[in-house]
Amino acid sequence: MKNEYLSLNTACQAYIQTEPDVEHELAILFLDIRNFTGLMEAQPGQTVIHIVRRLFTAFNQIVKNFKGRVIEIAGDNLYAVFGLQTSLSEAANNAYQAAKTMFQTVTLFNEAYAESYNGGPLEIGVGMHAGKVFVGEFGLNGNKQLSVMGLPVNIAARLQAKTKELDNDMLISEEAYSLLDTVGDSWGSQTVTLQGISHGQQVRLAGKPYVNSLYLNTGAPELDYLLAISG
Repeated sequence: MKNEYLSLNTACQAYIQTEPDVEHELAILFLDIRNFTGLMEAQPGQTVIHIVRRLFTAFNQIVKNFKGRVIEIAGDNLYAVFGLQTSLSEAANNAYQAAKTMFQTVTLFNEAYAESYNGGPLEIGVGMHAGKVFVGEFGLNGNKQLSVMGLPVNIAARLQAKTKELDNDMLISEEAYSLLDTVGDSWGSQTVTLQGISHGQQVRLAGKPYVNSLYLNTGAPELDYLLAISG
């Protein structure tokens, strides 16, 4: 019992020593690589790792170019925020432009490599939201990392997962949509129910249908994974 108390006390002290969280308005983007499982089945593991690393290296640079910050890359998912040093309006526009550039990058990748990698094309799904979150630093074993937490983060993760159910590869919440300077004329509006969220969420269908419908079945395991990396 004493050892358990000491362990808990040590952990609490480590948490207390981290920087306090600060409320901040940010644009939040979640991205997932589709057809990843099919690629894993069709190609050697080392080849798949090489593909994913190349894509995420490019995605990370794109996020930086648009004044964003990648918070987490885990498996075939990426989680980034925009607005740490800009207004919320600029952050939302930067996030949208970054997403468009990442879609263009995937298109170029498919044109160059999809045939040789089989089972293509690779596709991505993106969920984007904006709102007040808590930003701070948190780490275990003395390794502090930027932490962004709050309901808007969970909503963005759920929107990304919802792209499969709605068969549209980019969903933007109405909150984020209202901040954009340039929007698509054909974007449809729809109110959706998100798991664990008590109120309906109005979204804009800002993307296009997926080419491959085999991976459109949505399930709890992936959503749980997204929420885990979102903190």
